[in-house]
Amino acid sequence: MDFISTFNTSKVIFTEGAVVERLRREYRVGLNQHIVHSGLVYDQQGRLILRGIYKQYIDIVRKCNIPMMIFTPTRRSNPEQIAQAGLLRTDVNGDCARLLMDIRSEYGEYSKRIFIGGLMGCRGDAYNAEEALTSDEALFFHQEQANALADAGVDFLCGTTLPAMSEAVGLAQAMARTGKPYILSFVIRANGTLLDGNSLHETISRIDQVSSRQPLFYMTNCIHPSVLLKAIENHVNFTNIVKQRLKGIQANTSSKSPEELDGSTELESEDIVTLVNEMVYLHNNHQVKVLGGCCGTDERHIQGLVNVLT
Repeated sequence: MDFISTFNTSKVIFTEGAVVERLRREYRVGLNQHIVHSGLVYDQQGRLILRGIYKQYIDIVRKCNIPMMIFTPTRRSNPEQIAQAGLLRTDVNGDCARLLMDIRSEYGEYSKRIFIGGLMGCRGDAYNAEEALTSDEALFFHQEQANALADAGVDFLCGTTLPAMSEAVGLAQAMARTGKPYILSFVIRANGTLLDGNSLHETISRIDQVSSRQPLFYMTNCIHPSVLLKAIENHVNFTNIVKQRLKGIQANTSSKSPEELDGSTELESEDIVTLVNEMVYLHNNHQVKVLGGCCGTDERHIQGLVNVLT
């Protein structure tokens, strides 16, 4: 089945856990100051480590034959950052997508259940909504990367760690123009708002209203599952729109606020069993069916989810 059909018919879909934080802290890999781990595709040792992390996650989920979403290492590989990295004439996004396609090709029949998402992010600091682009600026800024990922043949596009409605609207429009299915994922507060103060309900409603093609669904990432639970149980978000459209979380292992986590030199990590159980609660009681990890997670968290839900 294609990605849209798989999403619509699956009770649960797993994603990868953390990649960047593991490269930094577990593997002590030097990352490009502009395009971060995208640069590893051009380094033999870095490429091997990157492959190993992705394959570790896939190997866990393959055993239960559940569909899986993996994301290209391209969140910061927009044209501006690529130019600053001195790679203006290099197809960074395409090369990263092809790395994941090569990995997927090693999985035989299960490869049909692995879906590759072209990952994009906001232009500025994901923890600072004041740096967000306007909708018009975002459409212009993000279109080139969206096109590059779509042209490389990814199954879907995903805008991640988005702090503000304005840039999310323009990013959605850029993604919609490619014809690919796409997803938007927000970083939010426990009170139910993005970092710019707009509620999940307001943001989802606005994007669905103005997009020529709506996102397939919405997610949150880089937040603790307890934060998402509080956010969706807040009266401003306790709506049919949020219930029907918010379907995923890539969880951070810390329940601290974005301001407390921003620039932290120590990785905050809470009990694995508690984190997994809270994600399972979201799945069972709020129909959050796309589950994976963000900062602080590793193969143990994905294994924990698989153990409980399969």
